[in-house]
Amino acid sequence: MTDRTSLYVHIPFCVVKCGYCDFNSYAIEDPAAHRRFVSALDRELRTARPPRNPWTVFLGGGTPTYLTDESFARLFEVLTSHIDLAECQEVSMEANPESVSATKATIARQAGVDRISLGVQSFDPARLRFLDRAHDVAAVERAVSVFRDAGFSNLSLDLMFGLPGQTLPQWTSDLERALELRPDHISCYNLTFEPGTRLEHARRQGKVQPNDDRVDAELFQWTRRRLRDGGYEAYEISNFAGRGGPCLHNDHYWLQGDYVGVGPGASSHRAGWRGTNAKPLEAWAGAVERGLSGTAEAEFLTPSQRLGEALWLGLRRRDGIDLDALRERLRIDLDPNRDALIESMVEQGHLRRDGTTIRLAESSLLQADRIAAEFL
Repeated sequence: MTDRTSLYVHIPFCVVKCGYCDFNSYAIEDPAAHRRFVSALDRELRTARPPRNPWTVFLGGGTPTYLTDESFARLFEVLTSHIDLAECQEVSMEANPESVSATKATIARQAGVDRISLGVQSFDPARLRFLDRAHDVAAVERAVSVFRDAGFSNLSLDLMFGLPGQTLPQWTSDLERALELRPDHISCYNLTFEPGTRLEHARRQGKVQPNDDRVDAELFQWTRRRLRDGGYEAYEISNFAGRGGPCLHNDHYWLQGDYVGVGPGASSHRAGWRGTNAKPLEAWAGAVERGLSGTAEAEFLTPSQRLGEALWLGLRRRDGIDLDALRERLRIDLDPNRDALIESMVEQGHLRRDGTTIRLAESSLLQADRIAAEFL
């Protein structure tokens, strides 16, 4: 899949900027700003020139469904004028419960979106407030019904665990409520305190304390057991495929495939070249409106950097990394240091080797970030 090109579309607007979020998003409800964004996106797509038939498309954010009805409809008019969504292997769209409507669900489905990722995070009112979420539990249930009624058969729910003070019974309640909705895919993310966020600032001031690592480990291990027993396959550390199968777009990232990113703050990758668009709406839109590139930063990764990132990302996948395929794709051999690191981790039991494939041992999944980062 890595010889194919995907498309990422970043919609930066949200009803509120959540305290834990470090994505490029901002709470702007002005219809004029939404219209300007869609118009600028049309211009950028003309110059970015993604394939007419991308491998996959992902509309993320931010909250795509937060666009006004007018701009939401116009968004898909723009996209379908540049891309044949019907020919893509997968077209995903993120949504948040408070901004889902039957009108938007129908527009998206008729345009070619076939997979929804719904940001639920929790079913507990207190934890939703802590996370600055704008929806309540009833809105989650309504959103699921709206998408099902619109014909979506591949619906993923995003959940978050490891909130300060969260216990196993509390997390169990959240996950069981999610399973009652019969999603086709589930993502379960451990809350992290990202630099620059309000949540991290509160931690530094001593107002918030991270959950105990031992408790988080218990939540993580129980999640894998419960979802496995429920028929969900852990194809990546935080992602579990049910009837809908894996998210092909995200797997394309983990395999270091090429992708075109459009919208403020979106990144692109083409055979080792990586560029990131300007993040503020004014800076990005102003550039593309003048016929310039929206790219604000760019770099060429060395073969060694690409190798390190491929190992770092690939070890998160259940299928691991085929080292021979990696060598062929990047046209570079493992350097002696990384080769020795692999051997050492195999001896320590952190990695399992099966022929030319390496993967994380089940017992080392909790240390995945630390282990994978050693290859960078």
